[in-house]
Amino acid sequence: MKKVLFASTALVLTAGVAAAEVTISGSANMGLYYSEAAGNTIVKNEIDFDVKGSGETDGGISFGASVDLDADSNNSAHVTGGGASDPEVFISYEGLTLTVGNIGEANDVGGIADVGFDGLGVDDIVDVLRETGSDDVRFDYSFGDIAVAVSADSSNDEYAISLSGSVDAFSVSVGYADRTFDNTATVTLGYSAGAFSVNATYADSFYDTDPTAAVANASADGWGIDASYTTGDLTVTAAYAERDTAGTKADAYGIGVAYDLGGATLAGGFGEVSGDQRADLGISFKF
Repeated sequence: MKKVLFASTALVLTAGVAAAEVTISGSANMGLYYSEAAGNTIVKNEIDFDVKGSGETDGGISFGASVDLDADSNNSAHVTGGGASDPEVFISYEGLTLTVGNIGEANDVGGIADVGFDGLGVDDIVDVLRETGSDDVRFDYSFGDIAVAVSADSSNDEYAISLSGSVDAFSVSVGYADRTFDNTATVTLGYSAGAFSVNATYADSFYDTDPTAAVANASADGWGIDASYTTGDLTVTAAYAERDTAGTKADAYGIGVAYDLGGATLAGGFGEVSGDQRADLGISFKF
């Protein structure tokens, strides 16, 4: 699920660098979530704060570090808050950025939209195929509307790469991950013109045999599509996805409505994910 964070607090510092600052940005939501499989409706919320320090040397080298402060609750009996997470440190110069820490894999690009105020999981049916590992070193380089990324896990030989770009109303993202027992290739195409946008994605995850596994992993492929239409402050989104794992199929669909309140969004959706009927309604905020 993609998150857009806006800075709300800045502490400006000067200590031997050309410019430096610390910002705190975040998002939060609250609402109701229903699952037929679980047989209940729960009250849930999520809080996500991002603390980021950044600066620039006199020679033009940018640097920084960030950490997330996250917590969520599903009814009062199920509260989680792991404290600080996702620590990252980066340096950047002339479009090239090196990041180390708990970072996202380079192949995690593209995908389709979910629906609802916190997401029903329609996109997970296909997106889960590219979430195959965890990397701790990453290089990003951008030029114009083109972005290239390479990431690796320094403890083994696993790596991931991606290429993303846009031309006029069209966009494309391609990613590949090479893991010890799991290789994944993905591609996403998008089109946006005026009030209408559409995205289509395909992922292919193919396994090698893991001699230590009790049950052999199965190769899988999947695809998904979403379409959105915006009129004024109202956006309607529909999404569909399916996956085939060694002949066993799973699919999901959903439709959602979001109303922009200016700094907050009222949203809800309903659909079915792997046979489980789901619905939600709530409000999201950005700080």
